[in-house]
Amino acid sequence: SHKFLGVIIDKELRFKQHAAQALAKGTTYTLACNRMIKTTKGVKGKFMRKLFDSVILPKMLYATDIWCLDILTRGKDKKTGGRGTRGFALQMMRVQRMTSLLIMGGMHTTASDITNVHANLLPVQ
Repeated sequence: SHKFLGVIIDKELRFKQHAAQALAKGTTYTLACNRMIKTTKGVKGKFMRKLFDSVILPKMLYATDIWCLDILTRGKDKKTGGRGTRGFALQMMRVQRMTSLLIMGGMHTTASDITNVHANLLPVQ
């Protein structure tokens, strides 16, 4: 595999390594923001929203128009949680859920759809 302009490309143009790296970056930045946000003191949720829009999303979605094609049509395998770009979208939803819980200060049992609406985040799919 080779890295061109920040995108990891393998011999078969599968971009699996790049997707894993993008998710790792998003998760790492979200967990770093988690350490800054506390309910009684620390960064408020509205600033977490700005951090999500300006840091986490660009790190995860760099060059997605090249390597993340057809999220809704490929890999509809329910047993394995999806393959390819569909599996990436499901994992990206987990990162967005962590972020929306941090923005709202909600409990972990709150539904993702509700936290996305209250945090004013667009759905991944």
